[in-house]
Amino acid sequence: MSHQSKPAVPAPAFIWWILWAGVTAGLGMVYFTLGRSPVPDSSESADIVPYLITGMLFASCVVRWLVLPRIALRQKALPVFILGMALAEGCGLLAILLLRENRDSFLTLAFLGLAQYAPIFVSRFEA
Repeated sequence: MSHQSKPAVPAPAFIWWILWAGVTAGLGMVYFTLGRSPVPDSSESADIVPYLITGMLFASCVVRWLVLPRIALRQKALPVFILGMALAEGCGLLAILLLRENRDSFLTLAFLGLAQYAPIFVSRFEA
């Protein structure tokens, strides 16, 4: 008996929508749960946090607009989609947890970063 491997079945579009909605709603819940709490005084190393957040948001945009469109297969695009969303969500989480000033501005940018991943483009991929 030979064991033939079955080809991987690509995730349907509604799975992409569920992932996107879950990540976006999760960031919103974290903000409304922890976002209003005061941030403890930070050391000088926290001065790099806004730059780190900006870099993550830039990397998320690069993934969405330069890397993801070059992938043809849906099963190969899903991990890249998740990576890009994680980078955008990470911006919001770092802003909520580590920033005092400009917290809301960076959080808004994180939500905009997640909005660009709304999976209206999934039908473009080959199954």
